[in-house]
Amino acid sequence: MNPETLKEICLPGDPGSASRAREEVREWLGEEHPAYETVRLVVSELVTNAVRHARPGVGPAAVDPLVLRLVAYGGLLRVEVMDAGLTIEEPRVCADPACLLTEGGRGLAIVSELSGGNWGYRSHERRPGRTVWCELRADPSPSGEPFPEVSAALSSLGS
Repeated sequence: MNPETLKEICLPGDPGSASRAREEVREWLGEEHPAYETVRLVVSELVTNAVRHARPGVGPAAVDPLVLRLVAYGGLLRVEVMDAGLTIEEPRVCADPACLLTEGGRGLAIVSELSGGNWGYRSHERRPGRTVWCELRADPSPSGEPFPEVSAALSSLGS
């Protein structure tokens, strides 16, 4: 199946972008979509990380330095957040349970859990920045819980 970009939006590199990104997901998918809550949480974490760690607003791509893209294919939803920041460090998942008690450090652990480890990143070749992505099931299997991936991910992070 060929990938189909459902939606894409440019966002400023400020803390309000995470809230705006969550609103966009609601408009794009609708609250009744089976993966809505999972996508919304992943988008929030990835956009927050981009704002916090990518130093957007620095360098030549300071205007609309973040791009949020939602792509559908083969029963999956792929969430991509592209930044134009200058950070060169590799994104990493904090494996230390103490991370759960801090204000930061949990974002990619949540994304990793929700995506079943199906996430990654790539550096941009001809310009500063990178894209962090994850893939989620478009139609999570019903288990009696309204959002089993979110519940399972949050439970596993607490253990």
